[in-house]
Amino acid sequence: MGREAIDDIARRRRDAEANSEYYQLVGHAKPVRSRDINVGDLVKVYKDQRVPVDLMLLKTGDGTGEAFIKTDQLDGETDWKLRTALGVTQGVPDDELLVKMDFCLTAEPPMKDIHKFSGKLAVPEPPQEYGVSIDNMMVYTGVQTRQAQNTSKARVKFGLLEDEINTLSKVSLSSGLLAN
Repeated sequence: MGREAIDDIARRRRDAEANSEYYQLVGHAKPVRSRDINVGDLVKVYKDQRVPVDLMLLKTGDGTGEAFIKTDQLDGETDWKLRTALGVTQGVPDDELLVKMDFCLTAEPPMKDIHKFSGKLAVPEPPQEYGVSIDNMMVYTGVQTRQAQNTSKARVKFGLLEDEINTLSKVSLSSGLLAN
């Protein structure tokens, strides 16, 4: 139990540290902590920076519309994966104009398969819809999403000796009850 308590404490510290990292939001002067990012916020993610929340890649700074991400914490794969921005958002010349665009991203409900995604991006001017796939998503994780659905609760771990002692205790207890 002591080992489990130590693991839980370490996990909470890592979570608190991750939730306290600062990120720059488009249209905001000061950076905000990752725990304060809301749905609809446009987050600037820089090279070698962790992706803090579920994000769709809207635009890259180099103009190519392409970014490489690592998904090792989701699927264990350490190779880099290519993600691309949609042309409609990559073509916007200024980040501040992205904030003013009144677009709406609709996503499918969370599911266990982390290699698939289906959604659509609706742009009002001119009215048009664009398909969004896993190739356009930086991550799609969270409490009610794929990563959480693929994660099982931590089990209580018993060593063989503890298991043997528990079995013997049950046997001796039950045989003691039968003798009375």
